[in-house]
Amino acid sequence: MGRPIVLFDVASAGASGDMFLSALIDLIGDDEAILRVAASMLIYDPTLRVNVTPVTVGDTEGKRLDITLDTGVRFEPQAMHEVLKEVATELELSEHGLETAERMLDILFTAESKAHDTPVDELHLHEVGSIDTVLDVVGVVYLLEKAGLLGAKFISTHVAIGQGSIETEHGAFEVPVPAVAEILVAHDIPFHRSTAQTETLTPTGAAILAALAEDYVDSTEGIELERSGVGFGTRDLGETPNAMHIHICRGTAPAREAAEMTREAEAEGAKEAAAPVEAPEADRRLETLTGWDTDEVVVLETNVDDVDGETMGTLFDALLDTHGVFDVVAIPAYGKKNRPCLVVKVIASARALAEVPDILVKHLGTIGVRYTTWRRVKATRETVVCRIDVEGKEYMVRVKVSRSADGSVVNVKPEADDVRKVARETGIPTRFLRPMIILQAKAVTE
Repeated sequence: MGRPIVLFDVASAGASGDMFLSALIDLIGDDEAILRVAASMLIYDPTLRVNVTPVTVGDTEGKRLDITLDTGVRFEPQAMHEVLKEVATELELSEHGLETAERMLDILFTAESKAHDTPVDELHLHEVGSIDTVLDVVGVVYLLEKAGLLGAKFISTHVAIGQGSIETEHGAFEVPVPAVAEILVAHDIPFHRSTAQTETLTPTGAAILAALAEDYVDSTEGIELERSGVGFGTRDLGETPNAMHIHICRGTAPAREAAEMTREAEAEGAKEAAAPVEAPEADRRLETLTGWDTDEVVVLETNVDDVDGETMGTLFDALLDTHGVFDVVAIPAYGKKNRPCLVVKVIASARALAEVPDILVKHLGTIGVRYTTWRRVKATRETVVCRIDVEGKEYMVRVKVSRSADGSVVNVKPEADDVRKVARETGIPTRFLRPMIILQAKAVTE
């Protein structure tokens, strides 16, 4: 079986790091996937916040990533590589994943070096020296790896670069800016000028594209698409929607056949859109739940009465390593013939429905899996960084804070790995450290 093919459609609005992230988040159907990456960087910038927003422009739906950070926190190239390695270790990226992320940074820094005629180790980075550059490159690799796509064959359309000029911390530059121009030339990336009167290909977006794309196509015509994700950028491109698409491809088809399939799909979609749909009672009730986060999950379950403990342990590992699986439980019960049994229940995103039944059947030997769709009401969650002083030395610990609909704090949970690190360095047991950290977190958040 050959590698999956992933297509970056950057022909109309170009690409940026946050657009890559948004499109991948939309592709895998898990808005919270990027939050773990952002949380791993809070020690370097405690103000870093990431918010995923659904966006609809015309008939196109996708996601946009809004990032807030301390613009005064800047890193030099070597420091950014060190941050990248630390974050990659915490996220448990594979060796290939780390190498891919480092290659993205190397491409970016080499281009900046040539653009400014300065050796890499003497570069004083401006925009690309902020923590969101690491967020972009490691986030893209992390999401690809979680989706099982890091080993895919990546292809791309010819990239739109925009036109006109753009203001930077170095002053005004014609599009493409020098670093982007260096990447385009050095990596033979086919490009064209779009109608947007601004930059549509950022240096980070160009570096990610250069590191991943193995081949380029003139257009998406004739390519059979399996599923897609759409990532919206934050700039106003006038009449051009600021969106890039990431497609998983089934293969290629003759242009005429592909066009006919597209017309049939559009006609069928038009029929469905024209049919009046009444909002379900559950949806109408959820409209009143202001202040809460809501989403939709799939709940799958099966009964087993002949499985040993080792098999259950392996099953849990396999399920929790599957992208889109949120939780797994085994509930003791009594089944047919009064036999003790277990009800294995899995909570997952809708896109995990393709994998979870197969895992359950293969590991358990069960011959049936039930599933249904549920709406969830969730407490809003954020991760903050707390500074605690132990015997004159300051430590930084990430803390997950949950809030109810009225904004009041309902749960404060220090990151276990951070607490253990402080415990190792200070010799203070974790059970004494946690109350100290929670008190500090409440002072920060309330």
